[in-house]
Amino acid sequence: MRLSLHSRRKLKPADAARFVGLEPDLFVELATVVCSTGALPQKELHECWQMASCVHREFPDCLRVADIAAGHGLLTWILVLLARTSAVPVLRTAVALDVERPRSAPILAAAITARWPELAGSVHYVESSVDAVISGEGPRPLLVAAHACGSLSDRVLLAAVANRCPVAIMPCCHSLRKQGKSLASLALVSGVPSEGLQGVAGIDSFRIAALAALGYDIREASIQAEITPFNRIIMARPHMALEASTLASARPNAMPEVSVERLGERRAYQSIRSLDIGNACDAETLARRPSRTWRRSFDLSFWVADDATGRRLRSTLESLTGRFLPSDGAVASSVAIRDRYVDPLSQRLAFTYRIDIESTEIAITKADAGALRRKLCRGSQCLAHLRQDWIVLRFDASVACLSETLAGGPPPNCATQNPKLRISRFESIDAAKAVPFSSWGHNNFTFLDKLGMMISVN
Repeated sequence: MRLSLHSRRKLKPADAARFVGLEPDLFVELATVVCSTGALPQKELHECWQMASCVHREFPDCLRVADIAAGHGLLTWILVLLARTSAVPVLRTAVALDVERPRSAPILAAAITARWPELAGSVHYVESSVDAVISGEGPRPLLVAAHACGSLSDRVLLAAVANRCPVAIMPCCHSLRKQGKSLASLALVSGVPSEGLQGVAGIDSFRIAALAALGYDIREASIQAEITPFNRIIMARPHMALEASTLASARPNAMPEVSVERLGERRAYQSIRSLDIGNACDAETLARRPSRTWRRSFDLSFWVADDATGRRLRSTLESLTGRFLPSDGAVASSVAIRDRYVDPLSQRLAFTYRIDIESTEIAITKADAGALRRKLCRGSQCLAHLRQDWIVLRFDASVACLSETLAGGPPPNCATQNPKLRISRFESIDAAKAVPFSSWGHNNFTFLDKLGMMISVN
């Protein structure tokens, strides 16, 4: 079966057989290890292997690597592995940096060091921002970044320039609108104008020109286009010293302000003001540092009848969020109105809400935030129906209704019972407006009506 180089499907142990017979043998061994973890997409394996091979050919004697926006850390490990297994072994070490270490990173590290025990202790993962990167005395580490999105690639280049480090990046997600400030920073430092750039090629050509103006020798390479259309690798090595004033202007505190916030970003790195990427002891110490705060954010948008309804919905989402999160207070939350939008054609009104959750005690994963988002969507839909009509809760052979509802008193001849019961379906008194419970799915949710009554839905 032919391998699909761009597949985002996670490799499983059974996939190892598909790599048998490929070249080189080291790649087959690595693929087998990656398959055993069941954690990484096939695309990432090919992408990191091919980029690491290009970078290692250009910088074969590099002793220290800093992988920015490292993700799982696969690129980091491959660069160390290639150096250690080359014809003339090089004792290369590395630090992997990202604002949040994925749960799969230690799984991958354990699998690789189990297969190659000599690599143990050669890579340390530090949760940090590229803006904290410095390089002390001695040989300059190589900065690498595979698919550092948009302005992050520019910030990697600025960090390299500020510390006179060699650098290799494979940029992606080019956007003149979103990268305006970071491109302006490169232009300010290099003296190369950034106005009038056109598209992906224009942005990368500007980056190359800026590095050349800053005294770098440039090499280019590429990985297979079948893996990704963003397959261009820019590699640069400094060949002359720069004036101290130029180096200072490339540092983040002297650059035009660049916003580094993104949804779902963990802010633990903020306590690291500077990270000497050449100091393996510091990296090892920081790699053991417990994360201080986990933060996740996402947006929800709803069509609403009017502004009052939009503001009321914010309170509803706030109540639901509090009910869906752990009751021990380990996770804090906030809900804010982020945007108000009126459709120019239909004149319908929409509100967008930002939901933030954070904890200093437990890790909040992307999956946790996604589950909360789905619960809030279904919970708000359910409450919208509760506000419109009387709801009768049907249970097996008995019928119960709420003693009070959101509009008016109870329907006549309806015996009040405890609403904290198992609900098999929702049904409006008016049969024409039946709302089957299947509309809401079968997850275990807790909904609150306006009176604070708790209804457990299974």
